[in-house]
Amino acid sequence: MSAYQPTRPGDSRLHYTGVLVAGDASDTIGGSLLPLGSGFFVAPFLALTARHVIDEVAEKFHGCRIHEIVGDMKFGIDFSIQHAHHGPMKWAVMGYGYTPTIDVVALWVELREPPELPADFTWELPTLSLAQARVDQAVNALGYPHSTHRLDEQGNAKVGLDPHESSGTIAAIHERARDRVMLPYPCFEANAATKGGMSGGPVFSSDGHVIGVVGSSFELGKSDEPAVSYVSAIWPAVGIELRHTAAPVTVATAPYLLQELVDDGAVRAVDRFTSVDATGTVTLSIPA
Repeated sequence: MSAYQPTRPGDSRLHYTGVLVAGDASDTIGGSLLPLGSGFFVAPFLALTARHVIDEVAEKFHGCRIHEIVGDMKFGIDFSIQHAHHGPMKWAVMGYGYTPTIDVVALWVELREPPELPADFTWELPTLSLAQARVDQAVNALGYPHSTHRLDEQGNAKVGLDPHESSGTIAAIHERARDRVMLPYPCFEANAATKGGMSGGPVFSSDGHVIGVVGSSFELGKSDEPAVSYVSAIWPAVGIELRHTAAPVTVATAPYLLQELVDDGAVRAVDRFTSVDATGTVTLSIPA
């Protein structure tokens, strides 16, 4: 049985889950703001979201996907969270970690508002589960389907956050891909009702571990029909190539894989059944 409802304001997951908003790079007041989807921190200054969320804005401004852009970007992206103790916090996306074979992308960010991290700020981060999901496994998706944007009386851009969550169970596992065109990557189908704007948000197991990233959803014609949502498995994300470090965000001396951040503990993970070769190909070992 699925359930869709607002998320409690005090939920600690909101300390690392937020909304992505894009705008024209030449727009200094925020008049061109475009809500994109959701995302979540997995390490200090490093967030994950759905690749199609970023590709859609790249297509809008450049007519191509993010990794195909040549030269300066014509757009900028902000990542905003509403922290229970520190209020609204805004981060500017400064670098991308990308692989075209999965629907997950990494974002390197720098703080914009407030100007500095509060003295008592601590990074509250999720733990990833790098195991294969299971049919009938309970899941909970979190995101921002009803976010708004506006300009205040001084012409400053303001983003309104309205987090929601949806619970359900996994109906089917697609170990390699669901198909060759729409979902050609490891994913699973769940009966959790995810809405537009939740794409890129984390999907949790009953243990509280992140096992996926919200992808596509379908609203069926009859209200009594179960919701159908597709979730990108999180385990292939360890093969994402990263070209930056933080903070501040700077170009790394050499590209490296997200797996390295898992290995050194910067990204928390359990059920580590993945291995990555030199080309970034991720292999998942499924225990008998």
